[in-house]
Amino acid sequence: MQFAPDMQWLQSESGQAAVETALTMPLVVFFALGTLQLAAMQQARLLTEYAAFQAARAGIVWNGSGERMHDAALWALLPTLGRTDGSDALGRTWAQATRLDAAIQRALPPPDGIPEAFRRAGLLGMVRVDTLSPTDSPRLRRLWNVPGGAAWEELDFDGPDTLPESPALDAHTPRFLDLRRPEEGQALYRRSTLLTVRLRYLYELRVPFANWILFTAWYASNAGRTLSGAIDRPRLRGGTATSGGQALDALSHAGRGLTAEHGLPPLTPEEMNVLWRLSKGEVALGPGGPARRFFLPLTATSTLRMQSAFHRKWLMHGADGER
Repeated sequence: MQFAPDMQWLQSESGQAAVETALTMPLVVFFALGTLQLAAMQQARLLTEYAAFQAARAGIVWNGSGERMHDAALWALLPTLGRTDGSDALGRTWAQATRLDAAIQRALPPPDGIPEAFRRAGLLGMVRVDTLSPTDSPRLRRLWNVPGGAAWEELDFDGPDTLPESPALDAHTPRFLDLRRPEEGQALYRRSTLLTVRLRYLYELRVPFANWILFTAWYASNAGRTLSGAIDRPRLRGGTATSGGQALDALSHAGRGLTAEHGLPPLTPEEMNVLWRLSKGEVALGPGGPARRFFLPLTATSTLRMQSAFHRKWLMHGADGER
């Protein structure tokens, strides 16, 4: 009987340890899984910067082709989507990536003002290359003084002064006699022959438990919402709730912090709404039907000098907000 108090003490300590474990285990698991997911996101971020460079590199030699830039970027991002160790694995991952890219394009509403060439070519999915420069403008059309005038189809990177058929060539003669004399047209042409692209990559979070936590925190931050509830079951607060109790339509504030000074925003409010519905398993991206999937936008910008004539059909933006 003299050991009874010791046994009671051991049972008390054991019960306390079990309670402490139950309280701290979700947090420990989240930190471990979150670390893995953040490490994978860091790899994806670095590859997004590399993919933006590859897109610009393809664009400068292929007349600013949106198709070439899109494929170059998607190819560079393959290590984030599957195995690439060998030709067979590379082919399977490429096929998987192109299917997912097409499925996301079908699910996302296209942004306003997108040129028809981009719609037809299917360039608005998981990977989107936004051509920030060159941009179309009345000044550039006036400067383009070869036959055809404003109907130009290619922007020759050599500049208008090199074209002997220019009817206004004599107007540039004083500059040849004084190279220090500034000329606005030449400066505009030099800016127009810089290809600047922004890559938007919808990276899929794949680590269980951490994917939902990180996605919900990102969405709440960028949609002007607040989080509540347990760490493993976060809930959004604010806005109008649906019958399921979760608000899906915080579009009056969606996109806050995501707009860009030039070009398309990385995500529109309508696209954010689709990503939220994907996270709830309300949208199908494949033949298996709807499933919960979590995507975050990663962006990177790259600039290179054109080495071929830019084709007008790939212009995405006008200067000073003019298309």
